[in-house]
Amino acid sequence: MRKQPWSVNKNRGSFRTTAALTAALLLLVTNSPGYGQAEIAQPAAIKPFEAHIPDSALADLSRRLAETKWPDQLPGTTWEYGADISKVRELADYWQNGYDWRAQEARINRFDQFITEIDGQTIHFIHERSTRAGAIPLMLIHGWPGSIVEFLALIEPLTNPKDSNTPAFDVVVPSLPGFGFSGPTTSRGWDAARMAKALNVLMDRLGYSRYGIQGGDWGSGIARQMARQAPTKVIGLHLNLLPVPPPSPDAMKQLTAVERRHYRQWWDQGRSTFFNLQSSEPQTVAYALTDSPVGWMAWLAERFQDLTDNDGDFLHTVDRDTFLTDVTLFWVTGTVGSSLRIYREDWLSDRNAVQPRLETPVAYAVFPKECIISPERWIEPLYNVVQRTELPKGGHFAALEQPDLLVQDIRLFFAKLSLSLVHRH
Repeated sequence: MRKQPWSVNKNRGSFRTTAALTAALLLLVTNSPGYGQAEIAQPAAIKPFEAHIPDSALADLSRRLAETKWPDQLPGTTWEYGADISKVRELADYWQNGYDWRAQEARINRFDQFITEIDGQTIHFIHERSTRAGAIPLMLIHGWPGSIVEFLALIEPLTNPKDSNTPAFDVVVPSLPGFGFSGPTTSRGWDAARMAKALNVLMDRLGYSRYGIQGGDWGSGIARQMARQAPTKVIGLHLNLLPVPPPSPDAMKQLTAVERRHYRQWWDQGRSTFFNLQSSEPQTVAYALTDSPVGWMAWLAERFQDLTDNDGDFLHTVDRDTFLTDVTLFWVTGTVGSSLRIYREDWLSDRNAVQPRLETPVAYAVFPKECIISPERWIEPLYNVVQRTELPKGGHFAALEQPDLLVQDIRLFFAKLSLSLVHRH
């Protein structure tokens, strides 16, 4: 029988790193608002979900792949003008003739999934609980062009670590509104702040009164908004992207050559053109990307080629089937166009408003090939960074590129955080 999302383990609060720590954390939960002490939502609010795409949709995809109208490419070029046609042809051939969506669908369905409605929008999410008492509720938030697929390899290590001294987590992985199994958004205004509000409601609905969050890309922005909106509930943020604006008009002039390369090179080299396009006219580009699966796949292949820490071929860093599962998920759920809208919605919101310092503890995992790495001295006045880790390899898609390093850093942060909570009690 599938576990019900509203059946919350009432014995929460320990990492069991030592007998004394166990007792201390249990005492902390007993005498203060615990990880799972919120009033439990009514069962009708949340429904079990299992992924199953109709055969007709897969047949239509195969037909469209077979009938692709290919562009030309200048002789002797690869990625200099955009997605390399040899790589795109290679992927398209495998997508049509070798890739098995049903196998990937089964991989997704290994985890407990549910849907609920919040703010008029269907929200799909994975909710996989640890068997260990005292597991920490942890939400993992993807970005664009990411999805729940980014985190599939992290769920088991986080929920059921082999080492009894390692923190365990109850993992919640939502599909953002407009993405994947959450389906297209149907109203205006789904910016990062509105998504954050919906995801805080989701955690309340699951019965979690205190929880941590991990995110990169849009997931980082949404996580930070969640902490601002619910500062007493969010115990800590683990982020692998933390962009901040220049603190003064002269700040850019004061950057060292290395700092400027880390902060501005991606923009200065014109590699952010998709960001500008999707922020200004996502509807226009959606026609082409929604009609052509190869067009959509090439659009994402360019992002992965540019943003991963690779040796010239992003498929040496990201598994081919995993990449195509991410691509296919948007296609078969009809969310190619709606996923683009987060850029426009956030552009239209007051996203440049000055925000006060965020006191929620933050762990910042710095992967060397991330597209934007803000100077540490810019970050310190705005965020309570209690852990900063310089990772040896990895890029923008950290959960896909270096899942082991990411899991290790998440564990380290929340283990430290739990000890801090006990000592403050």
